[in-house]
Amino acid sequence: MRGRTALTPRLVRILLTLLMLTGVTLAGHGIYIKAKAALSQVLLARAFDARLAGDVRAKPWPWADFTIAGRIEAPRIAQSAIVIAGASGQAMAFGPGHMLNTPDPGEEGTAVIAAHRDTHFAWLKDVAVGDTIRLTNPDGKLLEFSVTGTRIAKWNDSGINAHAYGKHLDLITCWPFDSKFHGDLRYIVETELTATRFAPALAKL
Repeated sequence: MRGRTALTPRLVRILLTLLMLTGVTLAGHGIYIKAKAALSQVLLARAFDARLAGDVRAKPWPWADFTIAGRIEAPRIAQSAIVIAGASGQAMAFGPGHMLNTPDPGEEGTAVIAAHRDTHFAWLKDVAVGDTIRLTNPDGKLLEFSVTGTRIAKWNDSGINAHAYGKHLDLITCWPFDSKFHGDLRYIVETELTATRFAPALAKL
């Protein structure tokens, strides 16, 4: 595609090596975490676009051992992120994670995607009731959800029912957004499925 610098495997290794080396001095300031999150999303997005274009073997970096679950978008506020299957701490360093003990987005019940408040889901605070949330899965299916509400709950008393009637998607991050400390409160954006179709074909990479 025009205007895009090719990220070769060698360049990927160089960027990640530099990131790990600089992390030794920057980790205490939080810069390393944010830089890793941002670079990971660039590489994940390229791999996901390649997958949509037909390259089923596309990986964000050669040693990646996880599955990309899709791309989530909030069109009104021009935000997006690549979602990883699984919401472990290690996986969520790279992007939002789909909690595997909940249904796949678009299936019956409540799917849950979680991410950190200071990186990939920092924009959740700007999502409003009535907004559209889009999720494109690796097969090109585009799911559209409408935001029905936002709320705050304790992590161990979220009120989320994975087996609820209907097709829902909840987005979760820590709260308050500006806190520097870990806590037991979570910010939850609730949505429901409104449309399903296939995404427009991507241009060949």
